[in-house]
Amino acid sequence: MNLKNLILILFLAFTVPLFAQDADLTLIPYRHGNLWGYASPNKNIVIKPEYAEANFFYEGFAVVKKGDKYGYINKAGKVVIPFKFFSAKSFRFGYIPKTTTPLNAEDNNQTEVLFAGASLLASGYEICINTKGEKLLKCPAINENSVPELNKPNTVTIVSNYSTIQKTELFDNIIADYKMPGVEENFYIATRNNKNGVFNNKFDVIVPFEYDKIEKVNIGIMVYLIVEKDGLKGMLFGNGSPYMAVENTKLLYVKSSKGNNYFIFTKDGKTGLKDSRYQMLAEPIYNDIVYLEDAGFVLTGSNNLKGFYFMNTNLVEPKYADVMTIKREEFILVKLASGKLGYINNNLVEFFED
Repeated sequence: MNLKNLILILFLAFTVPLFAQDADLTLIPYRHGNLWGYASPNKNIVIKPEYAEANFFYEGFAVVKKGDKYGYINKAGKVVIPFKFFSAKSFRFGYIPKTTTPLNAEDNNQTEVLFAGASLLASGYEICINTKGEKLLKCPAINENSVPELNKPNTVTIVSNYSTIQKTELFDNIIADYKMPGVEENFYIATRNNKNGVFNNKFDVIVPFEYDKIEKVNIGIMVYLIVEKDGLKGMLFGNGSPYMAVENTKLLYVKSSKGNNYFIFTKDGKTGLKDSRYQMLAEPIYNDIVYLEDAGFVLTGSNNLKGFYFMNTNLVEPKYADVMTIKREEFILVKLASGKLGYINNNLVEFFED
């Protein structure tokens, strides 16, 4: 295994426990030099930095590391489970069957328990422990609804029947249809001689048959068309009038779970970010911009260093070796050129110092 892959694995392993459920954000892992402690959201040190690693608190407990072993502390900074694990995950709730249940019981026959996965062996073999660090006889079941399915898009397939539209010399095949608000007529995306265009149910051509590709996008009640011609992309309103010029080598539409709409576009080799009101959120000066589900956008600068655009419009300039999102829209974990890690919140507060 080369050094680059090893660093990536360690970076991911350090953050894996953070995705199981919501973290307690009243105490934030804070790095001072090589040691980690905890600070309040306004950066006042609450638990002094003395750990090799420190994770967010979950259900009143946090995984910390001393030497080469992991243990758990409470929010007062007291070690409640000794440093004896080669790996340890955050506490969460699970369910185990009740030991005794009346035959006529109508209540749930499961008991909710707090547990964590941890390994006493260097091999990584994992057991489940209670809040005293004791091994449970059996690992509790997990409610699948408590684990968010990140980056899973909603897919809707719509099958339209165009058999009632008489084929004419106007088109060869209909790809899709749509309606515009306040307009009674229907619009049809179609092909003719391997080119795409749009006509209405009066057989008026709304968008000329000159595009290599036309893709329909619904934003609110409005319909937009992403068009491609000679390798360049742009956008039209559903009625055919221009919205974004056909001059971009990349044009990607992004919709967040909160309903906000964005466009990642690349022109002349540089990438920028706009919202659906055509406001520039990130100037086209970046090598790349990648959307992370319900979190924000990773910005790659010309020097290949990483930055981040938060959904609250705050922007972290690209100066980090890597960026990973933590707690969705509220925190990112950055890796400095030195290899050290640190947290930044969406108000651009850095919870680290060297």
